[in-house]
Amino acid sequence: MQKPYLHNLTSLRGIAAILVAILHFHFFMTPVASGNTAHVIDKFYLMVDLFFILSGFIMCYVYNDSFINGIEKRSYKNFLIARLARIYPLHVVTIGAEVLVFLSLLSKVGYDNLGPFKQHLYRLDGILVQLGFLQTVGIFNFDTWNAPAWSLSAEWWAYVLFPFLFIVFSKLKGFKQFLPIVIAIIGWILIEFVLSAKEPFMDFPLNPNKRTLDVNWHYGTLRGIVGFICGMGIWLVFEKLKFKPVLGNGWTLVVTGTLVIISMMLGWYDVISVFLLGTIILISAYGSKNMDRFYAFPILTKLGNWSFSIYIWHNVIIHVILIPFNNVGTNPKKAFQTYTQDIPSFLSLIAFLLITSLVGWLSFKFIERPTRQWIKRRFSS
Repeated sequence: MQKPYLHNLTSLRGIAAILVAILHFHFFMTPVASGNTAHVIDKFYLMVDLFFILSGFIMCYVYNDSFINGIEKRSYKNFLIARLARIYPLHVVTIGAEVLVFLSLLSKVGYDNLGPFKQHLYRLDGILVQLGFLQTVGIFNFDTWNAPAWSLSAEWWAYVLFPFLFIVFSKLKGFKQFLPIVIAIIGWILIEFVLSAKEPFMDFPLNPNKRTLDVNWHYGTLRGIVGFICGMGIWLVFEKLKFKPVLGNGWTLVVTGTLVIISMMLGWYDVISVFLLGTIILISAYGSKNMDRFYAFPILTKLGNWSFSIYIWHNVIIHVILIPFNNVGTNPKKAFQTYTQDIPSFLSLIAFLLITSLVGWLSFKFIERPTRQWIKRRFSS
Protein backbone atom coordinates (compact mmCIF):
# COMPACT_ATOMS: atom_id res chain seq x y z
CA MET A 1 0.00 0.00 0.00
CA GLN A 2 1.32 3.44 -1.01
CA LYS A 3 2.28 5.53 2.01
CA PRO A 4 1.21 9.19 2.14
CA TYR A 5 3.94 11.51 0.92
CA LEU A 6 5.25 13.67 3.77
CA HIS A 7 5.27 17.04 2.01
CA ASN A 8 6.14 18.89 5.21
CA LEU A 9 9.50 17.16 5.47
CA THR A 10 10.33 17.99 1.85
CA SER A 11 9.79 21.69 2.55
CA LEU A 12 11.78 21.43 5.78
CA ARG A 13 14.68 19.96 3.83
CA GLY A 14 14.54 22.93 1.44
CA ILE A 15 14.71 25.40 4.32
CA ALA A 16 17.73 23.57 5.75
CA ALA A 17 19.56 23.62 2.40
CA ILE A 18 19.09 27.38 2.09
CA LEU A 19 20.36 27.92 5.65
CA VAL A 20 23.55 25.97 4.89
CA ALA A 21 24.07 28.12 1.80
CA ILE A 22 23.60 31.27 3.92
CA LEU A 23 26.19 30.00 6.42
CA HIS A 24 28.83 29.47 3.77
CA PHE A 25 28.15 32.78 2.03
CA HIS A 26 28.41 34.51 5.43
CA PHE A 27 31.64 32.71 6.30
CA PHE A 28 33.49 32.44 2.99
CA MET A 29 32.34 35.56 1.10
CA THR A 30 30.99 38.41 3.19
CA PRO A 31 29.30 38.63 6.63
CA VAL A 32 25.58 39.26 6.32
CA ALA A 33 24.87 39.90 10.00
CA SER A 34 26.49 40.69 13.32
CA GLY A 35 25.72 40.20 16.99
CA ASN A 36 23.05 37.69 17.95
CA THR A 37 21.94 37.13 14.36
CA ALA A 38 25.49 36.20 13.39
CA HIS A 39 25.60 33.78 16.32
CA VAL A 40 22.55 32.02 14.90
CA ILE A 41 24.02 31.89 11.38
CA ASP A 42 27.28 30.49 12.76
CA LYS A 43 25.30 27.49 14.03
CA PHE A 44 23.67 26.66 10.70
CA TYR A 45 26.14 23.80 10.29
CA LEU A 46 23.62 21.92 12.44
CA MET A 47 21.32 21.85 9.42
CA VAL A 48 23.54 19.05 8.12
CA ASP A 49 22.66 17.08 11.26
CA LEU A 50 19.02 17.79 10.48
CA PHE A 51 19.65 16.19 7.06
CA PHE A 52 21.07 13.09 8.73
CA ILE A 53 18.10 12.81 11.08
CA LEU A 54 15.68 13.33 8.21
CA SER A 55 17.41 10.59 6.23
CA GLY A 56 17.10 8.08 9.04
CA PHE A 57 13.42 8.92 9.43
CA ILE A 58 12.63 8.77 5.71
CA MET A 59 14.53 5.52 5.15
CA CYS A 60 12.43 3.86 7.86
CA TYR A 61 9.23 5.39 6.51
CA VAL A 62 9.88 4.31 2.92
CA TYR A 63 11.73 1.01 3.31
CA ASN A 64 10.30 -0.56 6.47
CA ASP A 65 8.25 -3.05 4.45
CA SER A 66 11.37 -4.11 2.55
CA PHE A 67 13.32 -5.14 5.65
CA ILE A 68 10.73 -5.81 8.36
CA ASN A 69 11.06 -9.58 7.89
CA GLY A 70 14.80 -9.69 7.27
CA ILE A 71 17.40 -8.72 4.72
CA GLU A 72 17.29 -10.42 1.36
CA LYS A 73 20.17 -10.01 -1.07
CA ARG A 74 17.92 -8.62 -3.80
CA SER A 75 16.16 -6.06 -1.60
CA TYR A 76 19.49 -4.92 -0.11
CA LYS A 77 21.03 -4.53 -3.58
CA ASN A 78 18.05 -2.57 -4.90
CA PHE A 79 18.12 -0.35 -1.82
CA LEU A 80 21.80 0.51 -2.26
CA ILE A 81 21.32 1.10 -5.99
CA ALA A 82 18.44 3.48 -5.25
CA ARG A 83 20.50 5.38 -2.68
CA LEU A 84 23.56 5.54 -4.93
CA ALA A 85 21.38 6.75 -7.80
CA ARG A 86 20.14 9.50 -5.49
CA ILE A 87 23.50 10.99 -4.56
CA TYR A 88 26.32 9.77 -6.80
CA PRO A 89 25.64 11.24 -10.27
CA LEU A 90 25.36 14.79 -8.98
CA HIS A 91 28.36 14.23 -6.73
CA VAL A 92 30.46 13.25 -9.76
CA VAL A 93 29.18 16.21 -11.80
CA THR A 94 29.99 18.75 -9.08
CA ILE A 95 33.48 17.31 -8.64
CA GLY A 96 33.88 17.77 -12.40
CA ALA A 97 32.71 21.37 -12.02
CA GLU A 98 35.32 21.94 -9.30
CA VAL A 99 37.97 20.56 -11.67
CA LEU A 100 36.94 23.25 -14.17
CA VAL A 101 37.26 25.89 -11.43
CA PHE A 102 40.72 24.53 -10.64
CA LEU A 103 41.77 24.70 -14.31
CA SER A 104 40.48 28.27 -14.50
CA LEU A 105 42.56 29.27 -11.47
CA LEU A 106 45.54 27.42 -12.89
CA SER A 107 45.40 29.41 -16.12
CA LYS A 108 44.83 32.65 -14.22
CA VAL A 109 47.53 32.60 -11.54
CA GLY A 110 49.74 29.58 -12.37
CA TYR A 111 50.40 26.47 -10.35
CA ASP A 112 53.14 27.97 -8.17
CA ASN A 113 50.79 30.74 -7.03
CA LEU A 114 47.89 28.49 -6.04
CA GLY A 115 49.23 28.37 -2.47
CA PRO A 116 46.98 26.41 -0.10
CA PHE A 117 44.66 25.57 -3.01
CA LYS A 118 47.18 23.05 -4.41
CA GLN A 119 48.09 21.75 -0.94
CA HIS A 120 44.56 21.31 0.34
CA LEU A 121 41.41 22.10 -1.62
CA TYR A 122 42.57 21.00 -5.08
CA ARG A 123 44.78 18.04 -4.25
CA LEU A 124 44.59 15.56 -7.10
CA ASP A 125 44.46 12.56 -4.76
CA GLY A 126 41.48 14.24 -3.13
CA ILE A 127 39.41 13.35 -6.20
CA LEU A 128 39.80 9.63 -5.45
CA VAL A 129 38.91 10.23 -1.81
CA GLN A 130 35.80 12.15 -2.87
CA LEU A 131 34.66 9.57 -5.41
CA GLY A 132 35.20 6.73 -2.92
CA PHE A 133 33.13 8.42 -0.18
CA LEU A 134 36.20 8.46 2.07
CA GLN A 135 36.18 12.14 3.10
CA THR A 136 35.15 11.36 6.68
CA VAL A 137 37.56 8.60 7.68
CA GLY A 138 40.62 10.69 8.59
CA ILE A 139 42.63 10.55 5.36
CA PHE A 140 42.90 14.36 5.21
CA ASN A 141 42.71 17.07 7.87
CA PHE A 142 41.10 19.52 5.46
CA ASP A 143 38.41 19.88 2.81
CA THR A 144 39.08 18.83 -0.78
CA TRP A 145 37.28 19.91 -3.95
CA ASN A 146 33.56 20.26 -3.17
CA ALA A 147 33.72 20.53 0.61
CA PRO A 148 30.02 19.97 1.50
CA ALA A 149 30.23 16.56 -0.17
CA TRP A 150 31.81 15.23 3.03
CA SER A 151 28.26 14.65 4.27
CA LEU A 152 27.58 12.33 1.33
CA SER A 153 30.31 10.07 2.64
CA ALA A 154 28.69 9.94 6.08
CA GLU A 155 25.27 9.47 4.49
CA TRP A 156 26.46 6.59 2.30
CA TRP A 157 27.90 4.58 5.18
CA ALA A 158 24.68 5.14 7.12
CA TYR A 159 22.78 3.73 4.13
CA VAL A 160 25.03 0.66 4.11
CA LEU A 161 24.23 0.01 7.78
CA PHE A 162 20.55 0.95 7.65
CA PRO A 163 18.91 -2.46 7.00
CA PHE A 164 20.92 -4.07 9.80
CA LEU A 165 20.07 -1.29 12.24
CA PHE A 166 16.43 -1.44 11.20
CA ILE A 167 16.20 -5.17 11.95
CA VAL A 168 17.36 -4.47 15.51
CA PHE A 169 15.35 -1.32 16.21
CA SER A 170 12.10 -2.52 14.63
CA LYS A 171 11.88 -5.28 17.24
CA LEU A 172 11.81 -2.82 20.15
CA LYS A 173 8.55 -2.56 22.08
CA GLY A 174 7.01 0.04 24.38
CA PHE A 175 9.35 2.66 25.77
CA LYS A 176 12.34 0.62 24.58
CA GLN A 177 11.55 2.27 21.27
CA PHE A 178 13.22 5.39 22.66
CA LEU A 179 16.53 3.48 22.71
CA PRO A 180 17.76 4.79 19.30
CA ILE A 181 17.19 8.37 20.45
CA VAL A 182 19.06 7.67 23.70
CA ILE A 183 21.92 6.14 21.69
CA ALA A 184 21.97 9.24 19.48
CA ILE A 185 22.10 11.61 22.46
CA ILE A 186 25.00 9.64 23.95
CA GLY A 187 26.74 9.72 20.57
CA TRP A 188 26.28 13.48 20.23
CA ILE A 189 27.63 14.03 23.76
CA LEU A 190 30.66 11.88 22.93
CA ILE A 191 31.32 13.87 19.75
CA GLU A 192 30.78 17.29 21.30
CA PHE A 193 32.64 16.84 24.59
CA VAL A 194 35.35 14.30 23.73
CA LEU A 195 36.01 13.80 20.03
CA SER A 196 35.57 17.33 18.68
CA ALA A 197 38.60 18.52 20.66
CA LYS A 198 40.68 16.07 18.61
CA GLU A 199 39.32 17.20 15.26
CA PRO A 200 41.64 19.61 13.38
CA PHE A 201 38.84 21.78 12.06
CA MET A 202 38.11 25.39 11.25
CA ASP A 203 36.85 27.14 14.38
CA PHE A 204 33.58 29.00 14.32
CA PRO A 205 33.19 32.00 16.65
CA LEU A 206 31.00 30.21 19.19
CA ASN A 207 33.37 27.24 19.47
CA PRO A 208 36.58 28.58 21.04
CA ASN A 209 36.94 25.36 23.06
CA LYS A 210 36.10 23.12 20.11
CA ARG A 211 32.96 21.81 21.82
CA THR A 212 30.86 21.23 18.77
CA LEU A 213 29.18 18.69 16.55
CA ASP A 214 30.87 20.28 13.55
CA VAL A 215 33.32 17.44 12.95
CA ASN A 216 33.84 16.32 9.37
CA TRP A 217 37.20 14.83 8.50
CA HIS A 218 37.87 12.26 11.24
CA TYR A 219 34.51 11.72 12.90
CA GLY A 220 32.10 12.76 10.18
CA THR A 221 30.96 9.19 9.55
CA LEU A 222 30.13 8.77 13.23
CA ARG A 223 28.31 12.12 13.21
CA GLY A 224 26.21 11.03 10.24
CA ILE A 225 25.36 7.59 11.65
CA VAL A 226 24.42 9.06 15.03
CA GLY A 227 22.00 11.50 13.39
CA PHE A 228 20.67 8.71 11.19
CA ILE A 229 19.98 6.54 14.26
CA CYS A 230 18.14 9.44 15.88
CA GLY A 231 15.94 9.71 12.78
CA MET A 232 15.17 6.00 13.02
CA GLY A 233 14.16 6.49 16.64
CA ILE A 234 11.93 9.42 15.70
CA TRP A 235 10.24 7.19 13.11
CA LEU A 236 9.52 4.61 15.83
CA VAL A 237 7.90 7.34 17.94
CA PHE A 238 5.97 8.63 14.92
CA GLU A 239 4.79 5.20 13.81
CA LYS A 240 4.09 3.43 17.08
CA LEU A 241 3.85 5.72 20.09
CA LYS A 242 1.36 8.20 18.62
CA PHE A 243 2.17 11.52 20.26
CA LYS A 244 0.26 13.48 17.61
CA PRO A 245 -2.39 14.85 20.03
CA VAL A 246 0.43 16.50 21.99
CA LEU A 247 2.88 17.50 19.26
CA GLY A 248 0.83 17.76 16.08
CA ASN A 249 -0.02 21.46 16.09
CA GLY A 250 1.42 24.68 14.77
CA TRP A 251 2.09 26.24 18.16
CA THR A 252 4.34 23.35 19.15
CA LEU A 253 6.32 23.95 15.95
CA VAL A 254 6.60 27.68 16.68
CA VAL A 255 7.72 27.13 20.28
CA THR A 256 10.27 24.47 19.34
CA GLY A 257 11.59 26.56 16.45
CA THR A 258 11.97 29.53 18.80
CA LEU A 259 13.92 27.36 21.24
CA VAL A 260 16.23 26.30 18.42
CA ILE A 261 16.94 29.95 17.56
CA ILE A 262 17.53 30.82 21.24
CA SER A 263 19.85 27.84 21.71
CA MET A 264 21.92 28.93 18.71
CA MET A 265 21.92 32.60 19.67
CA LEU A 266 23.09 31.91 23.22
CA GLY A 267 25.61 29.28 22.22
CA TRP A 268 24.01 26.39 24.05
CA TYR A 269 25.58 22.99 23.57
CA ASP A 270 24.97 21.60 20.10
CA VAL A 271 23.43 18.43 21.51
CA ILE A 272 20.53 20.55 22.81
CA SER A 273 20.01 22.33 19.51
CA VAL A 274 20.15 19.16 17.42
CA PHE A 275 17.73 17.37 19.75
CA LEU A 276 15.30 20.25 19.24
CA LEU A 277 15.80 19.98 15.47
CA GLY A 278 14.88 16.31 15.69
CA THR A 279 11.75 17.30 17.58
CA ILE A 280 10.87 19.69 14.75
CA ILE A 281 11.08 16.77 12.32
CA LEU A 282 8.64 14.74 14.43
CA ILE A 283 6.24 17.68 14.79
CA SER A 284 6.41 18.41 11.06
CA ALA A 285 5.79 14.76 10.19
CA TYR A 286 2.65 14.75 12.32
CA GLY A 287 1.46 17.97 10.73
CA SER A 288 -1.70 19.95 11.34
CA LYS A 289 -4.00 22.13 9.26
CA ASN A 290 -2.04 25.34 9.84
CA MET A 291 1.34 23.63 9.74
CA ASP A 292 0.52 21.89 6.46
CA ARG A 293 -0.62 25.20 5.00
CA PHE A 294 2.72 26.81 5.92
CA TYR A 295 4.83 23.99 4.49
CA ALA A 296 2.69 23.94 1.33
CA PHE A 297 3.91 27.38 0.20
CA PRO A 298 5.00 26.75 -3.41
CA ILE A 299 8.46 28.25 -2.90
CA LEU A 300 9.11 25.90 0.04
CA THR A 301 7.98 22.79 -1.82
CA LYS A 302 10.13 23.74 -4.82
CA LEU A 303 13.16 24.41 -2.64
CA GLY A 304 12.53 21.05 -0.99
CA ASN A 305 12.55 19.27 -4.34
CA TRP A 306 15.74 21.08 -5.33
CA SER A 307 17.34 20.84 -1.88
CA PHE A 308 20.00 18.25 -2.69
CA SER A 309 21.04 20.13 -5.82
CA ILE A 310 21.11 23.41 -3.90
CA TYR A 311 23.20 21.87 -1.15
CA ILE A 312 25.74 20.17 -3.40
CA TRP A 313 26.11 23.11 -5.85
CA HIS A 314 26.20 26.15 -3.55
CA ASN A 315 29.87 25.81 -2.62
CA VAL A 316 30.85 25.36 -6.27
CA ILE A 317 28.97 28.57 -7.05
CA ILE A 318 30.93 30.39 -4.33
CA HIS A 319 34.18 29.21 -5.90
CA VAL A 320 33.03 30.33 -9.36
CA ILE A 321 32.04 33.79 -8.07
CA LEU A 322 35.45 34.19 -6.43
CA ILE A 323 37.45 33.28 -9.57
CA PRO A 324 37.82 36.94 -10.73
CA PHE A 325 39.07 37.87 -7.24
CA ASN A 326 41.78 35.20 -7.14
CA ASN A 327 44.93 37.07 -8.10
CA VAL A 328 48.56 36.63 -7.12
CA GLY A 329 49.12 38.04 -3.64
CA THR A 330 45.44 38.77 -2.92
CA ASN A 331 42.89 37.25 -0.58
CA PRO A 332 39.83 36.49 -2.76
CA LYS A 333 37.40 36.88 0.13
CA LYS A 334 38.75 40.32 1.06
CA ALA A 335 38.93 41.32 -2.60
CA PHE A 336 35.27 40.38 -3.05
CA GLN A 337 34.30 42.36 0.05
CA THR A 338 36.18 45.41 -1.20
CA TYR A 339 34.55 45.15 -4.63
CA THR A 340 31.04 44.86 -3.12
CA GLN A 341 31.52 47.26 -0.20
CA ASP A 342 28.92 49.71 -1.56
CA ILE A 343 26.30 46.97 -1.94
CA PRO A 344 24.32 45.99 1.18
CA SER A 345 25.42 42.50 2.14
CA PHE A 346 21.85 41.22 2.30
CA LEU A 347 21.39 42.16 -1.38
CA SER A 348 24.53 40.22 -2.27
CA LEU A 349 23.15 37.30 -0.27
CA ILE A 350 19.78 37.45 -2.04
CA ALA A 351 21.51 37.49 -5.43
CA PHE A 352 23.61 34.49 -4.38
CA LEU A 353 20.55 32.56 -3.18
CA LEU A 354 18.67 33.32 -6.40
CA ILE A 355 21.59 32.08 -8.49
CA THR A 356 21.96 29.00 -6.30
CA SER A 357 18.25 28.22 -6.48
CA LEU A 358 18.26 28.62 -10.27
CA VAL A 359 21.22 26.26 -10.58
CA GLY A 360 19.48 23.89 -8.15
CA TRP A 361 16.35 23.84 -10.31
CA LEU A 362 18.28 23.25 -13.53
CA SER A 363 20.40 20.58 -11.86
CA PHE A 364 17.35 18.80 -10.45
CA LYS A 365 15.51 18.89 -13.77
CA PHE A 366 18.34 17.95 -16.13
CA ILE A 367 20.83 15.99 -14.02
CA GLU A 368 19.61 14.76 -10.65
CA ARG A 369 16.17 13.37 -11.49
CA PRO A 370 16.93 11.93 -14.97
CA THR A 371 20.12 10.15 -13.87
CA ARG A 372 18.44 8.77 -10.75
CA GLN A 373 15.58 7.35 -12.78
CA TRP A 374 17.90 5.88 -15.44
CA ILE A 375 20.17 4.15 -12.92
CA LYS A 376 17.23 2.62 -11.05
CA ARG A 377 15.71 1.34 -14.31
CA ARG A 378 19.03 0.03 -15.58
CA PHE A 379 20.41 -1.70 -12.50
CA SER A 380 17.50 -2.55 -10.17
CA SER A 381 16.00 -6.01 -10.38
